[in-house]
Amino acid sequence: MQIDFSNQLHYFWALLPETVLIVCALLLLVVDGFWKGRKGPGRAVGSLSLVALALAAAANYWLLGVAEVGTTGAVAIDSYRIFTNFIFLGAAALTVLISFDYVAREGIDLGEYYILLLFCVVGMMLLAASRDLILIFLGFELMSFAAYVLTAFKRDDPKSSEAGLKYFLLGAFSSAFLVYGMALIFGAGGTTNLGVLREILVAGDISPMLAGGIVLLTIGFAFKVSAVPFHVWTPDAYEGAPTPFTAFMATAIKAGAFAAFIRIFVIAFGDLHIYWERSIWWLAVLTMIVPNLIALVQDDIKRLLAYSSIAHAGYLLVALISANESGMASFLFYLVAYTVMTIGAFAIVLVIAGKNDRLQRIRDYSGLGWTHPWPAAMLALFLVSLAGLPPTGGFIGKFYILRASIEAGYPNLAVILAFATLVSYWYYLRVIVSMYMRTAESPLPRLEWSGSLRTAVAICALITVFLGLLPSWPLLKAQQSVEGLVRVTERVSDSFGVVAQR
Repeated sequence: MQIDFSNQLHYFWALLPETVLIVCALLLLVVDGFWKGRKGPGRAVGSLSLVALALAAAANYWLLGVAEVGTTGAVAIDSYRIFTNFIFLGAAALTVLISFDYVAREGIDLGEYYILLLFCVVGMMLLAASRDLILIFLGFELMSFAAYVLTAFKRDDPKSSEAGLKYFLLGAFSSAFLVYGMALIFGAGGTTNLGVLREILVAGDISPMLAGGIVLLTIGFAFKVSAVPFHVWTPDAYEGAPTPFTAFMATAIKAGAFAAFIRIFVIAFGDLHIYWERSIWWLAVLTMIVPNLIALVQDDIKRLLAYSSIAHAGYLLVALISANESGMASFLFYLVAYTVMTIGAFAIVLVIAGKNDRLQRIRDYSGLGWTHPWPAAMLALFLVSLAGLPPTGGFIGKFYILRASIEAGYPNLAVILAFATLVSYWYYLRVIVSMYMRTAESPLPRLEWSGSLRTAVAICALITVFLGLLPSWPLLKAQQSVEGLVRVTERVSDSFGVVAQR
């Protein structure tokens, strides 16, 4: 099938995965309303949400056979969008699986939890598909408002309410930067379409208005991806939010923001690389070093993983600034590895924490490797992968990012990334040492985890090991997914040598 955006009806087919998911979410609102008063409404809606995600995945797969006429539509139909959509949908499915036990245990077993999660995914999918600044902003707002509510979903927990309020205030602040930056860019270029904007920017010089717009957009995106020094909301929001949604925030929401980041900076501003690469370079450096150093003194496991997620945003920024084929492919590959190993780690944390997240200190994990060998082994695997040790997906992902940065002429970034990774070994291995080399102060209660949670952890573990042992096929798919992006930016790659010498 061919999509021609001169026919407005073709937008329905171009947005079929998003349409399927949002229709399913609206239907689930009706189902949830009729289910009220019966036993386990959340579980029923959660199970149906898995069906909705599967239907959206099928519609997303259908897009592989769709061809686009022209490149000026507001919606992109390319392999990059399809690849990232599968990441969002997979992360959401894993989050639903690890949520069943948690929400029942915490007394928040409500259908709204899963419905809001679906709306959040729709916003992320719009970010990956957007070829227009207005649609990107709408995607951000749809994703963010659902995320604010889910962060404060534990209404009886002051920490959760505080986290939701902080996230909302700073999220609104970052959205103001984004929309003002978009307004300045529209004023400078006369259009909000990224493809048309790029052609205009190639023909002319950068103006003060355009430069201001790029700066404001950079700040707005830095908030969204938790880059230093715009990361201050992240540890509190991650600590206070329901643990399954913390895993989702640390992976899928960050991936959605990065998907739009690449759409704008690598495609629309690709020929202006020399103007924005220095600011992104410093963001990447600070985001790799600062959170790793702060994580060294953390004793709360959720805050430790929160600072860890900030550091991983720095690694992804290195891939973004490379802006070559290797950089974009390594970005997608690492996004997959980071998503499964982070969700897997949070899944084990919520099992061990117990009701009301009581056991979250690292000392609570003492002796876990001997009293509860399987959860300890799974957590050790995910921590080793986050640290970037072989033979895991985290190691291969960091290796590809290092290679891409060197090919793009940024060996200094590669050295800093390697140094930051070495620093992170201390706090990742500290948890493993506590599990296997220390004696428990008091015995842990019996760990209860259902088949759905075990399934999610097993999937995360298998993918983590698979990406480490057999990375060729996933990397090939990632490279094929960014071929269109690389063709758009091939003029930029010729200037890397000059940029590296600045």
